[in-house]
Amino acid sequence: MLPLPGDTCGPSADTMAKDKFEDAMREAIVSLPQDMKAMLRIVEDPDLDDDGRTLAAGALIHVLSVSNTIPGQRGLLAYLDDVIVLRLVLERLQKQAPDVMKRHSEESPELMGPLEDQMAAVRGYLGELLQVLDKAVDELPKLNHHGHSARDCARDEEASTWLYDAVHEALLVDLEFDEDDVARELKQVDRIKRPLEQRLQS
Repeated sequence: MLPLPGDTCGPSADTMAKDKFEDAMREAIVSLPQDMKAMLRIVEDPDLDDDGRTLAAGALIHVLSVSNTIPGQRGLLAYLDDVIVLRLVLERLQKQAPDVMKRHSEESPELMGPLEDQMAAVRGYLGELLQVLDKAVDELPKLNHHGHSARDCARDEEASTWLYDAVHEALLVDLEFDEDDVARELKQVDRIKRPLEQRLQS
């Protein structure tokens, strides 16, 4: 039975936004290994300019370096900033190089297909707090991990090979996720808001 006008028994807008965010982030975390492979293909794409490939390389280094834009998160919640940053990068690349990214959309539909809906869920839940992660994307070209910078990984063959190997090692060692475990931990997702509020205000 549909709720009557004024009936407060239905879920609130905040609850629905949180549920959509949880669903989107569960999908994003579980797919992170495949998404990283797709991002590697973007880094290696000669049709994308150096700035675009540097941004994509920075997104991968952000995951590899275990640097948390959302401080204080442990376990699977620590990957939330990684999957959101990666998607913010994809949105920027779509605007900067629509023709190139259209091809990647066709080659990696599992990554690009859900992007619009996932980011709508992110914006619906985080609102202005997403500014913190947007600023992190601005800093990606400056990232350095184990002596390899994002810029080098986009422009230098040796550094690019290192990035390829580092990503695949992470896929084998660190990045296997059980969907039930992810769903369970995401029930605590509200705990990311306070650290983001603190960073936004700092």
